[in-house]
Amino acid sequence: MNSGFLWCGLPLLLLVYANAEYALQLGGDIALTAAGANAANFIKSIRFAKGEPRIRGPWGSEYGLGGIYMDVSRPVIRCVEDLEAYQFPKFDDFGAIRRFREKHPDACVGAEAYGVQDISFTQLWEMSQFMLAMVDYPDEVKSFFKRFGDWSVDLAAKSMMAGADLVLISDDYGSTGMTQISPKMWREFTLPQLRRIIDAVHEAGAVAMLHSCGYVMPLLADLVDAELDILQSFQPKAGNNLQAAVHDYGDRLTFCTGIDIQQGEWMAPDELRHDIIGQYLIGKQKGRFILGMTHNLQYTMPEENYRMIFETVRHIQMGEFDLWECVTQMPSRQGILV
Repeated sequence: MNSGFLWCGLPLLLLVYANAEYALQLGGDIALTAAGANAANFIKSIRFAKGEPRIRGPWGSEYGLGGIYMDVSRPVIRCVEDLEAYQFPKFDDFGAIRRFREKHPDACVGAEAYGVQDISFTQLWEMSQFMLAMVDYPDEVKSFFKRFGDWSVDLAAKSMMAGADLVLISDDYGSTGMTQISPKMWREFTLPQLRRIIDAVHEAGAVAMLHSCGYVMPLLADLVDAELDILQSFQPKAGNNLQAAVHDYGDRLTFCTGIDIQQGEWMAPDELRHDIIGQYLIGKQKGRFILGMTHNLQYTMPEENYRMIFETVRHIQMGEFDLWECVTQMPSRQGILV
C-alpha cells in the first residue's frame, strides 16, 4: 500500500492499542486499553480491488480507506434473514488490560464495550436498510439486539475481570440537531440493551461511561434513569447545551466534554483557550465533571491550537488561569454561574 493509504489507516490501529501509556504521560486521568479487540482481530484480511485496498475487519464487513475513517464497502449483513445467522466476533484476548493493570495499579483503567445501535448502523448493514428493518421487522431487530446485548455484557464482564474499573460503552445516538432515530424508537429498541450493559458494569463494581456523538439532549433523562455514570462526548456543534444539561442533570450525571475539537479548528488559539476554560467552569458547577475532547483530535487541527489545548489543560489542572479574563472574553455561546 502506498503512503497515502497507510497515513489514513495507521491511526485507526494505534487509537485503541497504543494510547493508554500516552494518555497517562500527558496527564490524563483515564487510560483506555484494548479489550477483547486486538490487532489480530482488527484486520482479518486485505485484498485489492481496482488498485484500492479492501480490508475485512472484526465485524465481518469489508472496508475501504478514505478520509479519517474506514468506510464499509461491503456489509456483512445484506438482508433481514442475515440478522439471525450473524455470529459476533470472538474477542477473547484480554491480556492488554491485565498487563496494564499490573503495571499501573493505581491508574483508572478503562476498557471498551459496544452498544447495539451504532455498530449495527455503520459496521454491519447499510444504515437506511437497518432503519427500515426496525419498522418492517421489529421483532427480528429486537431479537438481534438482544443477542448483541448478551455479547456486549459478556465482553464488559471479561474486561472487568481482567482489571478494568471503567467500561466505555461506544455507541452513537445523535446527528446534528436531532437523534438518529426518534427518541421513542430509541427507548423501544436501544435503551433496554444499554440498561443491561450498565447494570452488568455496576454489578461488577465498575463505572459505566457512554460515548455518543451527536445530539442527545432528548435522551438525558433516560440516561440518568438508567443510572449511567458518565456521558461523553456531548458535542456543542451538534446542538447540545452544556449549561442546560448541567443545570438539570449535573448532580446525577457526569459529563465528559469541554474541549471542542470540531469548532476549535476554526478558533484562534487564545479564543480556544477561553472556550475550554469556559466549558470547564460550566461543567464543574454541580461538582462532577471530566474535561475531555468532544471528538478524536484530527490532523486538520492547526498545530498552535493543539499545543494550546494541552497547555490550557495543564493550567486548569494547576489552577493557573485568570477567571475574570476568561469570563469576559469567551464566546457568547457560554453561560456561567459565578
